[in-house]
Amino acid sequence: MMGEHVLEWSQVPDPVQPLHKRNSPFSMSFDITYACNLSCPFCSVDAGEPRPDELTVEDIAPFLEWIKTVKPSPVMINGGEPLMRKDFLLHILQELSQVKDIITPVLTNGTLITQEYARDLVEAGLTIGRVGIDGHTAALHNAMRGEGTFKKAIAGIENLKECGIHVNVIAVITQLNYPHLQDIVAFLETIADSYNIAPVYPFGRATSDMMLTQEQVFRVKTAHLKGGKIETLIAPRTQCDAGDVIHIAGNGDIFPCFYMQFPEYRLGNIKEDFSSIYDAHVMRTVLELDVDKIEECRTCEIRYFCGGGCRGFARHMCGSVLSPDPLDCESNKILVDQIQKTGEDVTKKVLEELLDRTRHLKTGAWR
Repeated sequence: MMGEHVLEWSQVPDPVQPLHKRNSPFSMSFDITYACNLSCPFCSVDAGEPRPDELTVEDIAPFLEWIKTVKPSPVMINGGEPLMRKDFLLHILQELSQVKDIITPVLTNGTLITQEYARDLVEAGLTIGRVGIDGHTAALHNAMRGEGTFKKAIAGIENLKECGIHVNVIAVITQLNYPHLQDIVAFLETIADSYNIAPVYPFGRATSDMMLTQEQVFRVKTAHLKGGKIETLIAPRTQCDAGDVIHIAGNGDIFPCFYMQFPEYRLGNIKEDFSSIYDAHVMRTVLELDVDKIEECRTCEIRYFCGGGCRGFARHMCGSVLSPDPLDCESNKILVDQIQKTGEDVTKKVLEELLDRTRHLKTGAWR
């Protein structure tokens, strides 16, 4: 609960129901193309050439009307490089910007954002541009994304800012740029209105030698603190966001989330009747994937801190959605340990009360 400017812990006598809408998404991501002008080695969608089954304006018309009705936010526009489909991108922005409750950020490598393109984006309704910058120097960023990309991306950021667009910069951290983590953080603070730092995940073109250790993942998650006390919002979680944050692939296929793009979890296609996807057996199964159904998690005392982690990671790495999250499990344990040792006082108090309540609950009681 939010009290006098601090997070307060309130004991609730009955089990807390998770905050899921259950009949429509809170937010969504939308890969509008597989085309990209770069060939980043860590690309999670293996983007490059456009594919023949990509969507048209006519294909997405009914879906955009549905979005306007259910109002998920944000609707994150990704690729590939979405700016390579300019007319299609501007059409989506123009349509969704008509609904004030929907925020539509666009994730881009930034290299195609000329002054004219930035003006077109803002006129179409763009308010947030998300730009990938993976190094604090041209040499490091270019090593990650290709020669000459740093200069173009920085110019793109400046063009967005000149048009009044909020620039959120995203850095993907691999073994190549991890040694420069704090330098990257310091640089992002000088060029961005806001920023995010994320570890590379083993999807698309990313290879095992790029992956971070669990200790390194923890360092990435807390890099913005620069050695300060950990202060974070803590609330009970019984599962991940799959089903609440749906993903639309470049051909219109619908999945419970970006990381669950597996054939058995395909919910339909936006060119078909998508109105009943939340009634589909697959979706109901996903929405019931809570942490107490994961055998190796059900006795862990931090299970309601992490909610069991990402079910997509579990399926991708271990072959089953009922496996522990192999990418974030240990880093979450490290995070909990560090909060207990060096966390901000209110954060520590809320965490301890969550863990204490978890210890006294029977398995499966928190749902």
